[in-house]
Amino acid sequence: MEMSFREKSAWISVILILAVFGPYFWFVGRSFAGVTHVHSGTQFGLILLFVVLEIVLHIAIAIQSPRDAEAPIDERENLIDLKATRMAFYVLFGGALLSIFALHFPINAWTLSQFVLFSIVAAELVKFASQIVFFRRGI
Repeated sequence: MEMSFREKSAWISVILILAVFGPYFWFVGRSFAGVTHVHSGTQFGLILLFVVLEIVLHIAIAIQSPRDAEAPIDERENLIDLKATRMAFYVLFGGALLSIFALHFPINAWTLSQFVLFSIVAAELVKFASQIVFFRRGI
């Protein structure tokens, strides 16, 4: 069974999130432990890198199958998106609560921004991974 454009899109996003933000948060964790230091500009650069790679790879798969890329979203794909977004919302909500909880400790703005960014990245990872699972299950 060939993957649809939207499933390929979800795979691209999952792989890019893991490839771009996985090592970043590894270094952030080491920075919290005092082993290394992460520069604040790195965060913006990685977000920009992620966006550029997403655009380039999505254009590449759209060129590969333009008819599939231009096809309107059907009810099944819409349901998959809604279910995946609901799962991601709970992750984002939990991350927001943890970020608020972290304010009760002596942390700086950079540390708080890492909690917030991690919450957003984790929620997006859950969303796209859920979409892949739902596409594979045929929901």
